[in-house]
Amino acid sequence: MSSPLSQLEITYVGEFVAEYLKEDKLILFSEPVPADIADYCAVHRAGEFNAVLLPGLVVKINNNLYRITAVGDVATANFKQLGHITLSFDGAIDAELPGTVHLCGPTPQKILPGEQIFILSE
Repeated sequence: MSSPLSQLEITYVGEFVAEYLKEDKLILFSEPVPADIADYCAVHRAGEFNAVLLPGLVVKINNNLYRITAVGDVATANFKQLGHITLSFDGAIDAELPGTVHLCGPTPQKILPGEQIFILSE
């Protein structure tokens, strides 16, 4: 594995995150997060991200590796500006929504504060 393109540390997990994980989705948003959406998000302290989200990159969550299969049109811009993307664990090859990043692999059972998410080049 190469060095991470981005490293996120989860600082808060909203009360509805577990429900979204059951629907194979995880919404990420960096601090500070608007209060009206915090309960739906895994809030993180974002690191630098100067790359572009592309199919083929790898996301590491809870020591599991997920290959990116599709990226929405505004996902990279949203991630750079707001630390906001929706991860969808469905392996789709076409992005469902402009801010969605689709991943191949089993949906995490839970996300906890203190955990880290990495975006890797391979």
